[in-house]
Amino acid sequence: MPDPPLRTERFFRREDLPDNCLILDANALLSPFEFGFNLDLEIEKAAPGRKILVPSSVIRELQDLAKKGDWRVKAALELAGKYPCVDIKGKGDAPIFNLARETGWMVMTQDRKLRASLRKSGVPVLLIRGRGHLQVMEP
Repeated sequence: MPDPPLRTERFFRREDLPDNCLILDANALLSPFEFGFNLDLEIEKAAPGRKILVPSSVIRELQDLAKKGDWRVKAALELAGKYPCVDIKGKGDAPIFNLARETGWMVMTQDRKLRASLRKSGVPVLLIRGRGHLQVMEP
């Protein structure tokens, strides 16, 4: 069965987005279903006023993972659908890192390697502390 098409009406060029964006990676979208918290509420508490967005590479990653049938991945993919999407090429962490470094946008991730690279490059990171408590790590 082919992947569902990406909904292009949600796509934005990065130039058209504000400076205060928050990029969600795949594990950020999975975290509410693993730890049982409301992502929007916790982001608003930890990083008020940030415009949440999902890179197209993350959508593609979740679509690939959804083929294995995990309900959390399918739920994360559905959750991703409520946020604007910025089109970026590539796979893995590199496109997220490059986008964040070029724009200065904050990234929500639990990936230690990505988190360290972002902080080293001066990009703030939002991560989970405890069960659903989010914390900003400044560079």
